[in-house]
Amino acid sequence: MDPKLAAQMREKAHAALIRLTKFLDQEPSRRADMKNVRIWEHGAAGLHPEDLPLAHRLYRRVFERGGLGSHLVQEALLNLVAATEDVRSVPFWLEVLDLKKPRDQFTRQRRTLALAGLARLAINRNAPEAYEALRRTMHHADPEVRALAVHYLGQAYMEAERPLPEDVLEELEGIAVDDPAFGPRFQARVVLRAAGRPVPMDNPGGAYAFKVRLKWYKGMYRVIELRSEQTLDDLHYAIQRSIGWDADHLYSFFMNGRRFDNWYAFACPYEEDRPPWTDQAVIGELGLVKGHKFLYYFDYGDSHEFEVKVVGIYPEAEPGEYPRVVKSVGEAPPQYGWD
Repeated sequence: MDPKLAAQMREKAHAALIRLTKFLDQEPSRRADMKNVRIWEHGAAGLHPEDLPLAHRLYRRVFERGGLGSHLVQEALLNLVAATEDVRSVPFWLEVLDLKKPRDQFTRQRRTLALAGLARLAINRNAPEAYEALRRTMHHADPEVRALAVHYLGQAYMEAERPLPEDVLEELEGIAVDDPAFGPRFQARVVLRAAGRPVPMDNPGGAYAFKVRLKWYKGMYRVIELRSEQTLDDLHYAIQRSIGWDADHLYSFFMNGRRFDNWYAFACPYEEDRPPWTDQAVIGELGLVKGHKFLYYFDYGDSHEFEVKVVGIYPEAEPGEYPRVVKSVGEAPPQYGWD
C-alpha cells in the first residue's frame, strides 16, 4: 500500500476509535446502533502502534456491552488489530478465544478471527510468539478451538513456505490419533498429508458402522457397514443402493456436518476442480470417532441432505462382502417428486 494512503487510513481508524469511545461512554440505549460508528471502512492499513492498546480495551467493552451492531463492530476491531500485525496482540488473541456469554452468536467467528490473526502474525512477521500461541492452542479445552488451531498452524507454515519443524509434526501425529474429538484429528491429518507425512490408518482390518437418515423425512434409516480400507465413494454408492435411488447426480461429504464448509469437504470425482475427492477418502484415515455425525449431500439441484452417524467401530471386520446393509428401517421416499 502507498505509504501516504496507509497513513491516511490509520488516521481515519484513530478517529473511528475515538468515536467508538464516545459512543461507549454514553448511557446504553435500546435504539443506539453501534454500527453507525463505521469502523470497518478503515481497516486495511491497521492501526498506529500507539492505538493498539486502545483497540484492545475497546474490544472488551464492546463485547461486554453487546447490543445493536456490536457483532459488526467486533469484527471490524478484530480486523484492525490483525492488520496491525503487532506481536503485542498475542495475549489479546488468546484472551479473545475464551470470551463467551450466553446465546452469543459471534463465538465461532470470533474464534476463527483470533486464530487467523495469530496465523497472519506468524506468516507475515515470522513471529515465534504467534507460532507458539497456535501450538499451545492445539490443546485448548474446546475441541472446536483445537481444530481451528491445528488448521491455522498448518496454514502459518505452508502459506509462508516454511517447513514444519519435526517436533511440531510429531505433535500433530499425536493429535491425529489421540485427540478424543473428530475435528482436531481430521485437521491434523489434513496438515500431515499436505506436509508429505503418512496419515495414520485407524482400525486396520476393521469395520465402521454408519447410521444414515434422510433429513426432514421421518421413520426411515439404514445402518451400513464398511471396511476401514474402503472410501467415502463406496459409502455413497452403498447409500444409494440401500434406498433404491439412481446415483446419477453430483454429491459431496462435509465431515463436520456443515454444508459448503470446504475445510471438511470431499467432492465427488466428477468435480475435477474441487479436491480432495471421495474416492481418495479412506474411511480409516479420516479420524472418525464413535458418535460423530457428518453430512452426505446428494443432487445439488434437489439438495438432498443425509445425516450420517458413526454408530460402531469394530477392530476386526467379519467375513463377507462390504459395504453391507445390516439394518433397514422404513421405506425410502421416491427419488423425485416429494417434498
